[in-house]
Amino acid sequence: MATEIFRCEQAGRRVEVISPVDDWCDISFSQFCIVKRYELLYEEALPQFKGDTPYALPGKNKALRVYNGIDREPDDFTPEDMDLYSTEEVLKYYRELNNPELELLFYKMSGYDCRIPEGLEFIGFDTGFTYGKGHGDGFSAICDCMYICRWHGCDEEGTEFTEEFRQLNENGLFDSKEQAVDYLYHYLSQSWAECGEFCVFEIYKPTESFLKADEKC
Repeated sequence: MATEIFRCEQAGRRVEVISPVDDWCDISFSQFCIVKRYELLYEEALPQFKGDTPYALPGKNKALRVYNGIDREPDDFTPEDMDLYSTEEVLKYYRELNNPELELLFYKMSGYDCRIPEGLEFIGFDTGFTYGKGHGDGFSAICDCMYICRWHGCDEEGTEFTEEFRQLNENGLFDSKEQAVDYLYHYLSQSWAECGEFCVFEIYKPTESFLKADEKC
């Protein structure tokens, strides 16, 4: 299965499905990212959001549902060239940060054929901007509509994506690519939604044994 890019234009909200070619060389099809723990993002967002919707917008002191996808400020903590790091170099860099507010994740664009490092656990499908040097900042259409609406707020009624929200798993992600693609089309059909180039991400979480392996590296 080839990787697909969903390009949405503002005019008419038309979605064109394309395959990456040579001029997409700066996109990172797979890599480790260092992101902020969701509970901290939730706490920071508490003063901004209060409301009664089916979604998981911040409203109580403790998040009742979590989002563990890519949209957790990866650009703030991930070196621009981390896609070129070996697994050992990633672990060394992450350990040297020694920051309990951060955690490591690995993603690959769905359909991209690559080796998944051993010791990672698949936790679901995210969907958002393509990621890489100049191609996106980790924006997720899941997080920005149903968890922390930082850019334009969720839909006005707060119910447009109730069906999709109920499909999300314990990590705030979809269990199948088909669900993620269906949601992406629904999202992109909204007049207020972001436009640009989107993809579906497979998200992987390191296991404890992975994080502790070869700690002298």
